[in-house]
Amino acid sequence: MIVGARGPATATMRAARHETWGSPLEVVEVPRPEPAAGEVRVAMAATGVNPIDIYTGKHAGYEQSMRLPFVPGWDVAGTVGAVGYGVTRHRVGDRVFGLALFPHPAGTYAEFVTVPAHQLVRIPSTMTFAEAGSAPMAALTAWQMLDAAGVVAGHRVLVDGASGGVGHLAVQIAAVRGATVVALARPDHHDTLHALGAETCVDYEDPGALREIAPVDAFLDYVGHEFGRSLLDRVKPGGTAALATAWSIPAYPEDAERLGIHVRSCLVEPDPAALGEFAALVDRGAVRVVVGAEFDLDHAADAQQAAVRRGGFGKTVIATARREPV
Repeated sequence: MIVGARGPATATMRAARHETWGSPLEVVEVPRPEPAAGEVRVAMAATGVNPIDIYTGKHAGYEQSMRLPFVPGWDVAGTVGAVGYGVTRHRVGDRVFGLALFPHPAGTYAEFVTVPAHQLVRIPSTMTFAEAGSAPMAALTAWQMLDAAGVVAGHRVLVDGASGGVGHLAVQIAAVRGATVVALARPDHHDTLHALGAETCVDYEDPGALREIAPVDAFLDYVGHEFGRSLLDRVKPGGTAALATAWSIPAYPEDAERLGIHVRSCLVEPDPAALGEFAALVDRGAVRVVVGAEFDLDHAADAQQAAVRRGGFGKTVIATARREPV
């Protein structure tokens, strides 16, 4: 509590929120949350910007769970500042990260959040807060889609959107698992993708090069729409296409079935065990999180626009750290 001339007042924090659906993000003072039983409060250092942050801010199909005023975001990275009743796995001062509460609102575009303690893991000493804030949703999306596609050592895997926040992690995780990776990206990103583990890189704007891709065992589709659908014939009969944007392509399953391809429509979910394994890969240098652009909380709207443009390599992140000690 903060004590003022008129008595106790609730501590506050800054958060970027939508006052109406589709309105610009506005940074405002709101009450600072207190951890309930089983929760911790995290003093946020960074949060990743994900496409779903933009969709939910427009209220695009999420009417059942989102309410105004709405603070976007699900990626958590910061320091534990308070623990609720019964929490033993984390202590004040721990550096933690995780995917919070998804698909229910978490509100990570803020200086503080409360999160179920079991959804957080320790940040390796080798990761910066910006890298950790960029990672949870992207890394778990890549991890779970590789699992859904059944990717194992010896498989040949096609990854579209390979230079994006999820794609560049999928390339690396697939390579660590022993798969051969074909990455689709702009030519100026090919050298970086080769360095991250892609065996072959193809310009996604070159129709001839796309047609020449040898059949693959699995296709990780992070682009969707008609582009993803057009690549289904690159998958071997009996192979698998995993996608995170099935809602955008109603005919996708039918097209895949005609080609004898399995389809796995994936919705990422919090998985601290998998995130812990991912953190171990980062810690030993097997995987690298690339932060392509960083904004402060006052420029959260600009961060979202940068993520929508998708011109750079890697992930866009918002530095959410409080400016003064609390």
